[in-house]
Amino acid sequence: MGLTKITHSSHSGHFLLLKYPQEPYKCEGCKELGFGPCYECEHEDCNFYLHEECANATPSAFHSFLKCSLKFHPRPPQGGERVCDACGQDVLGFVYQCKHKRPHDYHPSCLKLKRTFTAEDGTTLHLKEKPPSKCLYCGSRKTSNGIKGWSYVSSCGQDCYHVACVKDMILETWRNGYFLQDGNVNEANYDRALQSSIPNREVALPSGRSSSKTKQIWRKAKTAVMLIISALFGDPTALISLICLSQIGRLSVDHDDTSTKTTRDGTVQETSISLDFFLYFLRIYLKGKCHKSSFRCFC
Repeated sequence: MGLTKITHSSHSGHFLLLKYPQEPYKCEGCKELGFGPCYECEHEDCNFYLHEECANATPSAFHSFLKCSLKFHPRPPQGGERVCDACGQDVLGFVYQCKHKRPHDYHPSCLKLKRTFTAEDGTTLHLKEKPPSKCLYCGSRKTSNGIKGWSYVSSCGQDCYHVACVKDMILETWRNGYFLQDGNVNEANYDRALQSSIPNREVALPSGRSSSKTKQIWRKAKTAVMLIISALFGDPTALISLICLSQIGRLSVDHDDTSTKTTRDGTVQETSISLDFFLYFLRIYLKGKCHKSSFRCFC
């Protein structure tokens, strides 16, 4: 954690206080969605927030994945459409960029992603520059923007999620109307989204998988997703305490072991329990976090 009270050139005249907002916010530096600790204007009416990483951005930076130094810019010097080479999201504000002829771009918060996370059950996830296997969400080694992007991968190599895909899922939750204006879940939209997403993003369970093995996969999927969300959006202790100990218990590990779905052509497919859990997790997490003002920011 940094200083509790600072000034910043992007919001001169007011002090910024280090806080832990109770709802998602839009960082006025990088223009990205934020959870967790941030600097907030002392005058709440300003609705001004900065990621810690954006508030404390330095003129230059270095990352072990990269062979060159990066220079900070308040906005991409080239203009036009650019994406972060770590997470795959648009670069609309604060950015670190290399000096190559075809420069790479990185959000300040992406450069600070933790390299390794370990849960209490021993599950460990490692940040990788290139995914060693297909992402469990999109089923591809590349993101929707065509870049490989960074990924979190379990030590066993079985669980792999693009940083880009995790962010996409969270943004889709707002943009596709899965939540009503009062912050409650739009049940019909959510159920349709879940049903339409699963067939296109399958991670099928081998036939004959025993109930105990299925339960183990569920537990691993839950742990992996919680760690990745924590890595992207702030204090893992706070998130796991808030979500895991209260709401996650509602999701029984005895969830339908067969996990099948009939497609339009009549064939039966085994669906991804990891995605099923992930959307359920986002549903209960964002239901508790969102309020009306969030939709004005992100819809």
